[in-house]
Amino acid sequence: MPHILLWLSQNYIEVIGALSGIIGVWLTARQVIWCWPVALINVVIYIYVFYISKLYADFGLQLFYFFITLFGWYNWLYGGKDHHALPISRITLKKLIIFFCIGIPSVFILGYLLRNYTDAAYPYWDSFVSIWGIIGTYMMAKKILEHWILWIIVDLTCVGIYFFKGLYPTTILYFIFTVLAVYGLSKWRKDFRIQIS
Repeated sequence: MPHILLWLSQNYIEVIGALSGIIGVWLTARQVIWCWPVALINVVIYIYVFYISKLYADFGLQLFYFFITLFGWYNWLYGGKDHHALPISRITLKKLIIFFCIGIPSVFILGYLLRNYTDAAYPYWDSFVSIWGIIGTYMMAKKILEHWILWIIVDLTCVGIYFFKGLYPTTILYFIFTVLAVYGLSKWRKDFRIQIS
Protein backbone atom coordinates (compact mmCIF):
# COMPACT_ATOMS: atom_id res chain seq x y z
CA MET A 1 0.00 0.00 0.00
CA PRO A 2 2.76 2.56 0.76
CA HIS A 3 4.24 1.85 -2.69
CA ILE A 4 0.93 2.69 -4.37
CA LEU A 5 0.63 5.93 -2.39
CA LEU A 6 4.20 6.87 -3.30
CA TRP A 7 3.53 6.16 -6.98
CA LEU A 8 0.32 8.23 -6.86
CA SER A 9 2.09 11.16 -5.19
CA GLN A 10 4.83 11.13 -7.86
CA ASN A 11 2.45 10.65 -10.78
CA TYR A 12 -0.64 12.59 -9.72
CA ILE A 13 -0.71 14.64 -12.94
CA GLU A 14 -0.75 11.47 -15.03
CA VAL A 15 -3.46 9.99 -12.77
CA ILE A 16 -5.60 13.12 -13.23
CA GLY A 17 -5.03 12.82 -16.98
CA ALA A 18 -6.14 9.18 -16.99
CA LEU A 19 -9.22 9.92 -14.87
CA SER A 20 -10.21 12.83 -17.09
CA GLY A 21 -9.85 10.50 -20.08
CA ILE A 22 -12.19 7.93 -18.54
CA ILE A 23 -14.74 10.58 -17.52
CA GLY A 24 -14.53 12.17 -20.99
CA VAL A 25 -15.25 8.89 -22.79
CA TRP A 26 -18.14 8.13 -20.41
CA LEU A 27 -19.64 11.59 -21.04
CA THR A 28 -19.18 11.10 -24.81
CA ALA A 29 -21.07 7.81 -24.63
CA ARG A 30 -23.93 9.70 -22.97
CA GLN A 31 -23.72 12.57 -25.52
CA VAL A 32 -23.07 15.10 -22.76
CA ILE A 33 -21.46 18.24 -24.21
CA TRP A 34 -19.15 18.45 -21.17
CA CYS A 35 -17.20 15.56 -22.71
CA TRP A 36 -15.28 18.14 -24.75
CA PRO A 37 -14.00 20.42 -21.95
CA VAL A 38 -13.12 17.30 -19.94
CA ALA A 39 -11.28 15.95 -23.00
CA LEU A 40 -9.46 19.28 -23.22
CA ILE A 41 -8.19 18.82 -19.66
CA ASN A 42 -6.99 15.34 -20.61
CA VAL A 43 -5.21 16.63 -23.72
CA VAL A 44 -3.49 19.54 -21.95
CA ILE A 45 -2.23 17.21 -19.22
CA TYR A 46 -0.85 14.73 -21.74
CA ILE A 47 0.78 17.50 -23.78
CA TYR A 48 2.77 18.23 -20.62
CA VAL A 49 3.36 14.55 -19.70
CA PHE A 50 4.61 13.58 -23.15
CA TYR A 51 6.77 16.69 -23.49
CA ILE A 52 8.61 16.12 -20.21
CA SER A 53 8.87 12.40 -21.08
CA LYS A 54 10.48 13.34 -24.43
CA LEU A 55 7.82 11.38 -26.33
CA TYR A 56 7.66 13.97 -29.07
CA ALA A 57 5.46 12.05 -31.54
CA ASP A 58 2.84 11.57 -28.84
CA PHE A 59 3.31 15.23 -27.86
CA GLY A 60 2.61 16.26 -31.46
CA LEU A 61 -0.44 14.01 -31.61
CA GLN A 62 -1.80 15.66 -28.46
CA LEU A 63 -1.42 19.07 -30.13
CA PHE A 64 -3.63 17.76 -32.95
CA TYR A 65 -6.11 16.46 -30.36
CA PHE A 66 -6.19 19.90 -28.74
CA PHE A 67 -7.48 21.52 -31.95
CA ILE A 68 -9.82 18.65 -32.93
CA THR A 69 -11.30 18.80 -29.41
CA LEU A 70 -12.11 22.49 -29.86
CA PHE A 71 -13.60 21.65 -33.28
CA GLY A 72 -15.67 18.79 -31.81
CA TRP A 73 -16.98 20.97 -28.99
CA TYR A 74 -18.09 23.67 -31.45
CA ASN A 75 -19.45 21.13 -33.94
CA TRP A 76 -21.59 19.31 -31.35
CA LEU A 77 -23.11 22.64 -30.29
CA TYR A 78 -23.59 24.32 -33.66
CA GLY A 79 -22.85 21.79 -36.43
CA GLY A 80 -26.43 20.66 -36.95
CA LYS A 81 -29.12 22.09 -39.19
CA ASP A 82 -29.52 25.86 -38.78
CA HIS A 83 -26.52 25.89 -36.39
CA HIS A 84 -28.30 23.80 -33.77
CA ALA A 85 -26.98 20.78 -31.87
CA LEU A 86 -25.52 18.08 -34.11
CA PRO A 87 -27.52 14.84 -34.32
CA ILE A 88 -25.97 11.37 -34.56
CA SER A 89 -25.39 10.25 -38.14
CA ARG A 90 -24.40 7.01 -39.84
CA ILE A 91 -21.30 6.71 -41.97
CA THR A 92 -21.85 6.90 -45.71
CA LEU A 93 -20.12 4.60 -48.18
CA LYS A 94 -18.31 7.61 -49.65
CA LYS A 95 -16.88 8.63 -46.26
CA LEU A 96 -15.94 5.03 -45.48
CA ILE A 97 -13.98 4.77 -48.75
CA ILE A 98 -12.29 8.14 -48.08
CA PHE A 99 -11.26 7.09 -44.56
CA PHE A 100 -9.82 3.80 -45.84
CA CYS A 101 -8.00 5.56 -48.71
CA ILE A 102 -6.42 7.95 -46.20
CA GLY A 103 -5.94 5.52 -43.31
CA ILE A 104 -4.37 2.45 -44.88
CA PRO A 105 -1.54 4.16 -46.83
CA SER A 106 -0.90 6.56 -43.92
CA VAL A 107 -0.39 3.64 -41.52
CA PHE A 108 2.20 2.07 -43.84
CA ILE A 109 3.99 5.35 -44.58
CA LEU A 110 4.21 6.34 -40.91
CA GLY A 111 5.13 2.78 -39.92
CA TYR A 112 7.93 2.76 -42.51
CA LEU A 113 9.27 6.10 -41.25
CA LEU A 114 9.14 5.00 -37.61
CA ARG A 115 10.80 1.66 -38.38
CA ASN A 116 13.61 3.11 -40.48
CA TYR A 117 14.29 6.45 -38.79
CA THR A 118 13.50 5.92 -35.09
CA ASP A 119 13.99 3.28 -32.43
CA ALA A 120 10.21 2.84 -32.12
CA ALA A 121 8.87 -0.38 -30.66
CA TYR A 122 6.08 -1.86 -32.80
CA PRO A 123 6.28 0.90 -35.45
CA TYR A 124 3.39 -0.36 -37.60
CA TRP A 125 1.09 -1.07 -34.66
CA ASP A 126 1.94 2.35 -33.23
CA SER A 127 1.16 3.90 -36.61
CA PHE A 128 -2.13 2.02 -36.80
CA VAL A 129 -3.18 3.39 -33.41
CA SER A 130 -2.11 6.96 -34.26
CA ILE A 131 -3.66 7.20 -37.72
CA TRP A 132 -6.95 5.50 -36.88
CA GLY A 133 -7.10 7.41 -33.58
CA ILE A 134 -6.99 10.65 -35.58
CA ILE A 135 -9.71 9.41 -37.94
CA GLY A 136 -11.80 8.15 -35.00
CA THR A 137 -11.55 11.50 -33.24
CA TYR A 138 -12.64 13.31 -36.39
CA MET A 139 -15.60 10.91 -36.74
CA MET A 140 -16.51 11.53 -33.09
CA ALA A 141 -16.39 15.30 -33.66
CA LYS A 142 -18.82 14.81 -36.57
CA LYS A 143 -20.98 12.53 -34.36
CA ILE A 144 -20.72 9.54 -36.70
CA LEU A 145 -22.09 6.48 -34.87
CA GLU A 146 -19.48 4.07 -36.23
CA HIS A 147 -16.61 5.91 -34.57
CA TRP A 148 -17.26 3.65 -31.56
CA ILE A 149 -16.46 0.54 -33.62
CA LEU A 150 -13.17 2.11 -34.66
CA TRP A 151 -12.36 3.01 -31.04
CA ILE A 152 -13.05 -0.56 -29.90
CA ILE A 153 -10.49 -1.81 -32.45
CA VAL A 154 -7.94 0.93 -31.63
CA ASP A 155 -8.31 0.52 -27.85
CA LEU A 156 -7.96 -3.28 -28.04
CA THR A 157 -4.81 -2.79 -30.14
CA CYS A 158 -3.49 -0.44 -27.44
CA VAL A 159 -4.25 -3.05 -24.77
CA GLY A 160 -1.99 -5.50 -26.62
CA ILE A 161 0.80 -2.98 -27.27
CA TYR A 162 0.92 -1.70 -23.68
CA PHE A 163 0.69 -5.21 -22.21
CA PHE A 164 3.67 -6.43 -24.23
CA LYS A 165 5.59 -3.26 -23.33
CA GLY A 166 4.94 -3.98 -19.63
CA LEU A 167 2.87 -0.82 -19.14
CA TYR A 168 0.28 -2.57 -16.99
CA PRO A 169 -1.58 0.46 -15.52
CA THR A 170 -1.94 1.86 -19.06
CA THR A 171 -3.09 -1.57 -20.26
CA ILE A 172 -5.85 -1.48 -17.65
CA LEU A 173 -6.76 2.08 -18.66
CA TYR A 174 -7.17 1.09 -22.31
CA PHE A 175 -9.16 -1.99 -21.33
CA ILE A 176 -11.52 0.40 -19.49
CA PHE A 177 -11.62 2.57 -22.64
CA THR A 178 -12.57 -0.54 -24.66
CA VAL A 179 -15.44 -1.37 -22.27
CA LEU A 180 -16.61 2.26 -22.42
CA ALA A 181 -16.46 2.18 -26.24
CA VAL A 182 -18.69 -0.93 -26.27
CA TYR A 183 -21.08 0.90 -23.93
CA GLY A 184 -20.92 4.02 -26.14
CA LEU A 185 -21.74 2.01 -29.28
CA SER A 186 -24.77 0.44 -27.59
CA LYS A 187 -25.97 3.77 -26.16
CA TRP A 188 -25.57 5.70 -29.42
CA ARG A 189 -27.38 2.95 -31.38
CA LYS A 190 -30.35 3.29 -29.01
CA ASP A 191 -30.19 7.09 -29.17
CA PHE A 192 -30.03 6.97 -32.98
CA ARG A 193 -33.13 4.75 -33.16
CA ILE A 194 -34.99 7.22 -30.93
CA GLN A 195 -33.70 10.14 -33.00
CA ILE A 196 -35.04 8.75 -36.29
CA SER A 197 -38.35 7.44 -34.93
